[in-house]
Amino acid sequence: MLKKDDNLNNLAPRTEVTARRAKAVGVLSLVSLIFTILWLICFIVGLSSAGSLDTFEAILSHVAKLDTLFYLTYSNAALLTASVVMLFVLLSIYLRPMARVFSAIGVAFVPIYGCLNLVAYLSQVTVVPRLLRLHEIPKYQPLSELLLQQTVQQWPDSAVFIFNNLAYAILGVPSIIFGILMLRSNPVVRFSGILLGLSGVASIAGFIGIVAQDSLVTKGSLIGGILFLFALVQLSWGFLWARHK
Repeated sequence: MLKKDDNLNNLAPRTEVTARRAKAVGVLSLVSLIFTILWLICFIVGLSSAGSLDTFEAILSHVAKLDTLFYLTYSNAALLTASVVMLFVLLSIYLRPMARVFSAIGVAFVPIYGCLNLVAYLSQVTVVPRLLRLHEIPKYQPLSELLLQQTVQQWPDSAVFIFNNLAYAILGVPSIIFGILMLRSNPVVRFSGILLGLSGVASIAGFIGIVAQDSLVTKGSLIGGILFLFALVQLSWGFLWARHK
């Protein structure tokens, strides 16, 4: 009987710890959602003022403005990356009690995603402006243009664009793992798990499309981003509000 009583006494602290972890996941989901919405606003405003961006010359002309919106877009994207890294670490901690091994496997991919994406986004506000200044000097124009073709993230054939999409494909692995684990979790967050898992599948498919140079399959990256946005909405609602109803 004493052992049973001890187990009952330990139940409340465990429940409280789980509730704190769930709240932390909800808060980071909401923060990531806010950064994502800000990025979408910046992206749409930028496209609306850019005109046609079918050629590298057009993209370079647009990027060369280096206006406030450009710096805001990529600084926000870097903050979004950092918040998503923290979110996935918290998700792994929350899901660890039900699947310790798979939770550890999933979170192992997150730092790789974070490093690749931070390099991709921060290079736009550090490396690209320096290359643009070199591009104004006639004797450096051929070399600087070659380097800009590989570093401008908006150019689909650049190395940075490929690394950026590789980062989201890598994040797709923990998205699928955590999405499956969430199906076994609290019922109110199961739909979040479905959206998260599907976003991971779409992002991986999108990168496969880039490697195979298949324009149709490449759209998986865009679909993955949309699904991830809806997953953040559902995660925020599920972990912050629905669990307490």
